Amino acid sequence: MLGEVYYAIANKTSRLGFPESVGLTVGIGGYLSGGGFDLMLRKHGLASDHVLDATMVDAKGRLPDRAAMKADLFWAIRGGDSGNFGIVLSCKLRLVPIPATVTVFTIHRSRNQSTTNLLIKWQRVAPSLPSDAFLHVVVPLYLDTRAGLIAVMADTFPELNVTASDCTEMMWIQSVLYFAFYSTGKPSERLLDRGNGIGDPSGSWMRLARSS
Repeated sequence: MLGEVYYAIANKTSRLGFPESVGLTVGIGGYLSGGGFDLMLRKHGLASDHVLDATMVDAKGRLPDRAAMKADLFWAIRGGDSGNFGIVLSCKLRLVPIPATVTVFTIHRSRNQSTTNLLIKWQRVAPSLPSDAFLHVVVPLYLDTRAGLIAVMADTFPELNVTASDCTEMMWIQSVLYFAFYSTGKPSERLLDRGNGIGDPSGSWMRLARSS
């Protein structure tokens, strides 16, 4: 499952990561075969873009790897639902560089604060934001420090009025826990939890959303 992948990476390095989903108990095979939409896709693309090799069992019982399978089959198992083409046994993944600090921020705007106008502006500016910024209507992520985020938002989306108090700096692996509804203070072993994949909302961005 994805939590195990992130846990293994974090135990080896703090400067490499893998494009993450918010569901820690999602199976890595299904995640990659579906394309792997993630929080770093503006910077690094889909998770499936970082599959370097794979070994699978095809309908004839053969075990082709990337070199032995046709290019269109390798493409298909990285976004075309590999269950239609065989059973993927293993994958070789390319990790992506991550900064020492990432920043998450949550800003609440009620309907009497021109929310509609903010959403319209978001639709216009989101495609042109720096690739380090993932600006989601629910919760965003910035691959750098709080100061960098505030500068970017002031330049591209001043109407949002992002301030330092809206932002929280943390390590990348802490952001994985954060988006999976765990408090950033929880130990990284929570990534190995095979429960429902949803942690304690009281310490995550979900708590902030519910309090608005």
